[in-house]
Order: sequence, then structure tokens, then C-alpha cells
Amino acid sequence: MKIGELARRVGVSISALRLYEHRGLIEAGRSEGGTRHYGQEDMARFQAIVSLTRAEVPIDSLTRLARVRSESSSGAVASQRVEAILAEVEAEIEVRLKLLQSVRADIRHAKQRLAGCHGCPKRPTRRNCTGCPVADELLECQVMRIVWDQGRKDV
Repeated sequence: MKIGELARRVGVSISALRLYEHRGLIEAGRSEGGTRHYGQEDMARFQAIVSLTRAEVPIDSLTRLARVRSESSSGAVASQRVEAILAEVEAEIEVRLKLLQSVRADIRHAKQRLAGCHGCPKRPTRRNCTGCPVADELLECQVMRIVWDQGRKDV
């Protein structure tokens, strides 16, 4: 299949596929005229690449993984290098997971506190909400600092 068809099937742009190819993550077959063509195995590999990049696995890590076999003198060396790269990726994911869990907890806390504002007739400004225990609790939530009116007391 041609690159446009592959891009459509995988759900990314042609330029993204070309980037992955340029980074050495895949090597396209070529027709006599020089047109790229891809098979089912290529599509499966691209789907894996796209899935991992959408999960924010760094493309540099994927590039390093793609080169392991060709740069290793034995299966033992290759497997050890793959394990080391995967350990790095997993550690990065653990850090992001902890951050995401913290953000999720903050959002859940904000949603619980917002229920106290349901039915409030006042315009939600700092002046109108000063002294309100719900507003004070909401400002404990990081996400609500985005919603709040940036400290303008006259609003």
C-alpha cells in the first residue's frame, strides 16, 4: 500500500509517517519508480509506533529500540540493551503516572467542592465569594486557580 493509504489506516498524517521513517523506525520498500510501498507487517509496526508515541513514549527511546538488533553482536547483548531502554521508559511512565494521579485527585476534589456552588445566585468573583467556605476550599485545588479571576478584586 502507498503512504497515503497507510496514514489513513493508522490514523496519522503522511508527514508523521515520514518522520518515523526518517528516524529509522521503519524502512519502506520502494517500487522501481521510487514510490514507497508498505505491507501488513509495516502497518502493524506503524500502529505500534503510533500507539506508543500517543502514550508519550519518547521517539528517541523508540529509535534506540529500533536500532538495538542491528547494533548488537549477540542476542544476549541485544536483550540486555532492550531491557535497559525499557526500564528507562518504564521509569519515565511511572513519573508521569504519579503526576497524572495527582492531577486527577485535584480535579476530583474540585468537582466535589463545586457541588457547594450549585444554586448560588451570586456572580462568581473574588469580591462576591470572599468569606465563602466553598470558595476557600476550591482555591485549595490547583485546577480552580485556572478558573478563578486572577486576583482582580474589582471584578
